[in-house]
Amino acid sequence: MKKAQSVITLTFKDGGEMYLFGSLSAIYAMFTPEELGVSYSSLRNAVSTYIKNNNVDEEGYRSQIIYDTKNSKITLRRAPLLLADKTA
Repeated sequence: MKKAQSVITLTFKDGGEMYLFGSLSAIYAMFTPEELGVSYSSLRNAVSTYIKNNNVDEEGYRSQIIYDTKNSKITLRRAPLLLADKTA
Protein backbone atom coordinates (compact mmCIF):
# COMPACT_ATOMS: atom_id res chain seq x y z
CA MET A 1 0.00 0.00 0.00
CA LYS A 2 1.10 3.52 -0.61
CA LYS A 3 -0.20 6.81 0.71
CA ALA A 4 -1.58 9.15 -1.93
CA GLN A 5 -2.64 12.04 0.28
CA SER A 6 -4.61 12.74 3.41
CA VAL A 7 -8.33 13.32 3.68
CA ILE A 8 -10.00 15.44 6.33
CA THR A 9 -13.11 14.10 8.02
CA LEU A 10 -15.44 16.72 9.42
CA THR A 11 -18.02 15.55 11.97
CA PHE A 12 -20.71 17.80 13.43
CA LYS A 13 -20.99 17.17 17.15
CA ASP A 14 -24.70 17.91 17.38
CA GLY A 15 -25.86 15.44 14.74
CA GLY A 16 -22.90 13.27 13.92
CA GLU A 17 -23.07 14.12 10.20
CA MET A 18 -19.71 13.31 8.59
CA TYR A 19 -18.12 14.76 5.45
CA LEU A 20 -14.79 14.10 3.71
CA PHE A 21 -12.61 16.86 2.25
CA GLY A 22 -9.22 17.15 0.59
CA SER A 23 -8.28 20.42 2.31
CA LEU A 24 -9.40 22.88 4.96
CA SER A 25 -10.33 25.42 2.30
CA ALA A 26 -12.65 22.89 0.62
CA ILE A 27 -14.69 22.77 3.83
CA TYR A 28 -15.53 26.46 3.40
CA ALA A 29 -16.74 25.89 -0.17
CA MET A 30 -19.58 23.85 1.36
CA PHE A 31 -20.14 25.40 4.80
CA THR A 32 -20.14 28.94 6.14
CA PRO A 33 -18.07 30.01 9.14
CA GLU A 34 -21.35 30.41 11.05
CA GLU A 35 -22.35 26.80 10.35
CA LEU A 36 -18.93 25.57 11.47
CA GLY A 37 -18.60 27.96 14.40
CA VAL A 38 -15.11 29.03 13.35
CA SER A 39 -13.57 31.22 10.63
CA TYR A 40 -11.17 29.77 8.08
CA SER A 41 -8.14 31.63 9.44
CA SER A 42 -8.95 30.67 13.04
CA LEU A 43 -9.42 27.02 12.05
CA ARG A 44 -6.18 26.97 10.06
CA ASN A 45 -4.27 28.41 13.03
CA ALA A 46 -5.99 26.09 15.51
CA VAL A 47 -5.20 23.00 13.41
CA SER A 48 -1.57 24.05 13.05
CA THR A 49 -1.27 24.58 16.81
CA TYR A 50 -3.07 21.32 17.62
CA ILE A 51 -0.76 19.34 15.32
CA LYS A 52 2.33 20.95 16.86
CA ASN A 53 1.21 20.54 20.48
CA ASN A 54 -0.20 17.02 20.28
CA ASN A 55 2.54 15.14 18.43
CA VAL A 56 0.34 14.44 15.43
CA ASP A 57 2.07 12.17 12.94
CA GLU A 58 3.06 14.51 10.10
CA GLU A 59 3.37 11.55 7.73
CA GLY A 60 -0.31 10.92 8.31
CA TYR A 61 -0.20 7.14 8.16
CA ARG A 62 -2.96 6.77 10.73
CA SER A 63 -6.21 8.56 11.48
CA GLN A 64 -5.79 11.35 14.02
CA ILE A 65 -7.84 14.18 15.46
CA ILE A 66 -6.47 17.53 14.28
CA TYR A 67 -9.15 19.88 15.68
CA ASP A 68 -11.49 19.48 18.62
CA THR A 69 -12.26 21.96 21.35
CA LYS A 70 -14.78 21.81 24.18
CA ASN A 71 -16.92 24.57 22.67
CA SER A 72 -16.50 23.70 18.98
CA LYS A 73 -19.37 22.55 16.77
CA ILE A 74 -17.11 20.22 14.80
CA THR A 75 -14.34 17.68 15.10
CA LEU A 76 -11.74 17.28 12.36
CA ARG A 77 -9.76 14.12 11.83
CA ARG A 78 -6.99 13.58 9.26
CA ALA A 79 -6.65 10.14 7.74
CA PRO A 80 -4.47 8.73 4.97
CA LEU A 81 -5.89 7.83 1.59
CA LEU A 82 -4.19 4.53 0.85
CA LEU A 83 -3.85 3.08 -2.63
CA ALA A 84 -2.84 -0.37 -3.73
CA ASP A 85 0.53 -0.64 -5.45
CA LYS A 86 0.29 -0.98 -9.21
CA THR A 87 1.01 -4.45 -10.51
CA ALA A 88 2.64 -5.22 -13.81
